[in-house]
Amino acid sequence: MVPGERASAGSGIDERLSSALRAARCGDQDAFRRLYRAVQPRLLRYLRVLVGDDAAPVAARTWREVATGLPGFRGDFQRFLGWVSVIGRGRAFDHLGGRSPAEVIDERPGRPRRYDHVDPAGEPPSTDAAIALIASLPRDEAEAVMLRTVMGLDNAQAAMVMGRSAGAVQAVALQGLRHLAGRLDQAAASPETPGAAARRSRHGGR
Repeated sequence: MVPGERASAGSGIDERLSSALRAARCGDQDAFRRLYRAVQPRLLRYLRVLVGDDAAPVAARTWREVATGLPGFRGDFQRFLGWVSVIGRGRAFDHLGGRSPAEVIDERPGRPRRYDHVDPAGEPPSTDAAIALIASLPRDEAEAVMLRTVMGLDNAQAAMVMGRSAGAVQAVALQGLRHLAGRLDQAAASPETPGAAARRSRHGGR
């Protein structure tokens, strides 16, 4: 498929989901289920970076708030993704007791990284391994990458979610992607997994 065809297909999907969004706002439960099926996998992956294994209950609280506020929402499916991201981030921070994900992770410095199963032979990592690898980045980088590449937000929307300028979010996301590429290259060049190398480094090279 040529790039233009791919973009056209994506646009068609967004148009159908925007139509479902309009129907869901009027109380159509089947349309709401279509929105849920389209957004829930992305939302869970984003929340996993923020709250780890507690992503599912935080997502459930997010959807309850979405369902309550949906009749008053105005915008297309792309704006809906940004709105859901804002709500999900708020519920994640509520879940963490007002602390940032970085503060919670800092309290557990010995917690092993969950990307030990990235294939050192150079095979593309599984979805779970890729999300775990992103989660190992500095929190701002991880969140910016998730909002841009997984939630599918543009720079302006991601900036709104994170409370930063669009330029700052773009720079942080690019830095995160560079770090990810470097870690994947390192994994491909060495038989030792990134997680094992990180633990060995923490213990003084033993």
